[in-house]
Amino acid sequence: MSALSMKRGKQVTERGNISILLVCEDQIECAGMVALLSNDRGISIVGDASSAAAAQRMISALNPDVVLCSERVLSHQTVELAEVIAARPKDAKPIYLIILLPSLNEEDIELLRIDRCIVLDRRLNSAELVAAIRVTAAGYLPVRSDLAGNLARASVSLKGASGTAGQQVKNLTKRERRVFELMIQGLSNPEIAADLKVAESTVKSHVQGILTKLNLRDRIQAVIYAYEAGLVRRSFQLTRGSLTAC
Repeated sequence: MSALSMKRGKQVTERGNISILLVCEDQIECAGMVALLSNDRGISIVGDASSAAAAQRMISALNPDVVLCSERVLSHQTVELAEVIAARPKDAKPIYLIILLPSLNEEDIELLRIDRCIVLDRRLNSAELVAAIRVTAAGYLPVRSDLAGNLARASVSLKGASGTAGQQVKNLTKRERRVFELMIQGLSNPEIAADLKVAESTVKSHVQGILTKLNLRDRIQAVIYAYEAGLVRRSFQLTRGSLTAC
C-alpha cells in the first residue's frame, strides 16, 4: 500500500507485531511517517488521525499498542488523550502514547506525570524513532537524556525537603539518600556505581528501594517528585537530547 493512499481517519490493515495509530495534523508528514514505519516488518500502521480528539474516538475500535502523536505545539486535546489512555482499566491491554515535540518546557513536563505517556524529540532520526517505539511497546520508558543532562547542572539538596516529602526522605538510609541525589542529577546506574565505587547491582538494589519507599514508579517520577518537594533549587531549560531507557 502506498503511503499516500491512506485515507485520513480510516483503518489501515498492514500486518506487524507492534500496532500504531498515527496522529499528525500535516498530511504530508503523516505520509512520510507511514512510509518510514512501514519499512519495518515488525510494525503495523493500523490507522491515522488528523487530531488527538479524532484519535481518542478511534482507540476503542483499533486498540493499538502505541499511539504516535507528532505536534509542533502541545495541544490540550493531546493532554486529554494522554489522560484517557492512562485511565484505561487495569485489565485492558496497555496502550502507550508517544508524543513528538520540537521542545519541552516546564509546563509540558506535566505530561511526565501521566502513566504510559512518553515525550520525545520531533527531530529523532528514523532509527531512533523505531527504537523508541520498540522500547515503549516492550513496556519500558524511553527518556530524553536532556532531562537528566540539565538536572545534572542543578543544585540538589535533600535537606530542603519539608512536609510529607521531608519525612519520606528521612526514611531513606544515608546511602539511599546519596543514590537519590545522583539519580536526580541524571546519573545512570553505571555512573552512580562508579561514583560510589560499588557494584552496579548494588546501585540497582538501592534504586528499587528508593522508588518503593517514596512510592514512585520510575526515574522520571523521581525527578518530578524532586521538583515538587523543593529538592532542586533552580529551574531548567530543555534542549535537544538523545534517548535513554528507564
